[in-house]
Amino acid sequence: MRRDRGAAAVEYAAMFPLATLLILFLFEALMTSLSVERVENAVRTGARTASQNHAVGACVPAAHAAMPGWLNDKVVTAAATDGGVKCSVQADVPLLWPGVPFEFTVQRSVTMPMG
Repeated sequence: MRRDRGAAAVEYAAMFPLATLLILFLFEALMTSLSVERVENAVRTGARTASQNHAVGACVPAAHAAMPGWLNDKVVTAAATDGGVKCSVQADVPLLWPGVPFEFTVQRSVTMPMG
């Protein structure tokens, strides 16, 4: 029919911003879950290395080596506990839009016995 002409273009124009927003939200959710997984892996690697080497200081370089380069703001700390080592890693989740007031920090700690 002649009255339906252009209806698909109007529907596409109406749905495009919603679809784009959904894709960007899903990308940010992916970056958040990847950040959590990478931080958990790094803290376990650091604590395991320090435990196996009987050296608390081995946690920091091992955890840094296990972190991906795209996690820019990261802090790794190590401390001796009663007969063990506690390794902590903190990293900021990268944002798609810099300047947006959404700051999400992932922080994980692992305590392992020496030996």
